[in-house]
Amino acid sequence: MAVLSAFAFAEEPLRFSDVETNLDVAPNTLSTRLKELNEAGLLGRKAYNEVPPRMEYTPTARTESLFPVFAHSTTGQSSTNSKADS
Repeated sequence: MAVLSAFAFAEEPLRFSDVETNLDVAPNTLSTRLKELNEAGLLGRKAYNEVPPRMEYTPTARTESLFPVFAHSTTGQSSTNSKADS
């Protein structure tokens, strides 16, 4: 879910390095997750014929329909954290 939530708040396609930096996840784990999400039809993948290789990932319409859930869960976390700080 963390990988998909990164796309919920992005305004443009994300590259592998963008997601890796935002989530602080091991490259091999992230690579596996992105591949699984692409195969499941939740992320689109565009490969560029460049050296070094460049991949961009975009959410599909199916994934975009989940974005309100991510926004709600983020709002809930910040209000929960505020209550814990009180």
